[in-house]
Amino acid sequence: MFITVEDQKIQEVNKIIQRLGEMTSSEITFDERTKTYNVIPKGNPYDAMKATNVIKAIGLGFNVSDALKLLSDEYELETIDLKDITGKDQDDMRRIKARVIGEKGKTRKFIEEYTGVIMSIHENYISFIGPFDQVSVARKAVELIIVGKEHQSVYKYLDRAEKELMQYKMDKLKRSSNKFYEI
Repeated sequence: MFITVEDQKIQEVNKIIQRLGEMTSSEITFDERTKTYNVIPKGNPYDAMKATNVIKAIGLGFNVSDALKLLSDEYELETIDLKDITGKDQDDMRRIKARVIGEKGKTRKFIEEYTGVIMSIHENYISFIGPFDQVSVARKAVELIIVGKEHQSVYKYLDRAEKELMQYKMDKLKRSSNKFYEI
């Protein structure tokens, strides 16, 4: 699995590749000429994918400690490439990023706090690290902003999604505790 990261991030990745390789039973090499990382699984290929995602996350602007959360089975990385939406229109891309960030970072902070997801807005990417169910909620909120929904509508969506998730978790807990008492 080959991964490239921008020049500014290479040093950050190089600091952790030995430890990351040990943690994921992977061999991670860096090719100076092509500036690419190659992740080769020594053990479980799924763990090598985790190493790949950690390197990608650092390249997408996440700090190392946030990127390392991807080693947990509970976390995932998702990315929206704004070029897929705006093409090469830099003004449109700036406008979308400004709407997602919000005034004084309010919108981004709201999404992160409501979902427990960490966001990175870096170059033409908006990326998310967090629990599977929460990443999909955060992504949907950002997609609503991208298509032009009012911020208030997005906040209501987040509130509703949080309540639905809590209800789902409570129902799941009830079902599992009922099974316990049946034994």
